[in-house]
Amino acid sequence: MKVLCVSISDDAHVPFVQKHLSEEIVIFDPQEFPFEIDITYEWNGSSFNVYSRDRCLSDCDAIWYRKPVLLGANDLPVDELYRDFTFSAYQKTIHALYSLLQDKVWVSDYWAILRGSNKLRQAEIAHSLGLNVPRTIATSSAVKAKSFILSLGSVVTKMMGTQHIYDGKTSSVFYTAAIDAADVDSIDLDGLCVAPAIFQERIHKAYDVRLTIVGDQAFPCEIHQNGAYAGAVDWRIGIFDETALSYVPHQMPDCIIASCKQMLAQMNLKYGAFDFIVDDRGEYWFVEVNPNGQWAFVEMETGLEISKAFVDVFANK
Repeated sequence: MKVLCVSISDDAHVPFVQKHLSEEIVIFDPQEFPFEIDITYEWNGSSFNVYSRDRCLSDCDAIWYRKPVLLGANDLPVDELYRDFTFSAYQKTIHALYSLLQDKVWVSDYWAILRGSNKLRQAEIAHSLGLNVPRTIATSSAVKAKSFILSLGSVVTKMMGTQHIYDGKTSSVFYTAAIDAADVDSIDLDGLCVAPAIFQERIHKAYDVRLTIVGDQAFPCEIHQNGAYAGAVDWRIGIFDETALSYVPHQMPDCIIASCKQMLAQMNLKYGAFDFIVDDRGEYWFVEVNPNGQWAFVEMETGLEISKAFVDVFANK
């Protein structure tokens, strides 16, 4: 079985899956196009064959859409007058791949991932399937945001868009943060007009649960915060400190797992990394699902064989 992985060339997740395959995974890294690799779409009389570096990508049995990074318009060495034109051609050439090879197994379909990344739609579907969803507002209005915060007393906020910024040297992350009503007058919310954000009722948690679903297989994992990181709103803050977090396989209610599987089916996805908060009463609260989120850290810390589940889906089992 031959798998095509669309991702960065040094994606650390690839070796986890590779160990279960006899044939080497083919990686297509859009960031290497057009300077290091080429791409050609050749009509064969009924459909297009896809070639890159003299490899026929159409020969692959499954396509694993992981975490590719595209160049930016300023990365293309052309006169500023032609930059938008050139970038559009570059972007559309890459995106053409995502609509072709539809006879292959996609994990998951790019356009389904795009639609499934809408956090507000996720909340609607989760609620319709019986999952607890915190009270939520997404807004560009400072007035509405302040009113929401004051009405609840304590909220958390997170970005509507990408959570990362990169200045060419350092990557920074916007983590989910808490805002209390007592502090709202000291916070400038006017920037929401150019960077709308999500505000949610704050659920005081006992611990977090990351539920990874691949195909029909589910891998729930508890995440506990230790030491100085205990009680932090966003558990990812401690991810680079080996002592900050502990991971334990979790016994999750079957009804919640079933609802999450239904959610992926509704969004036409074969994979999802679900984040839940478990409160002091043992109630589960749906936070969000990442349609192509990270999972290797869960396998490393718990031994749960998530990577093997990917191979089962690639093989259409």
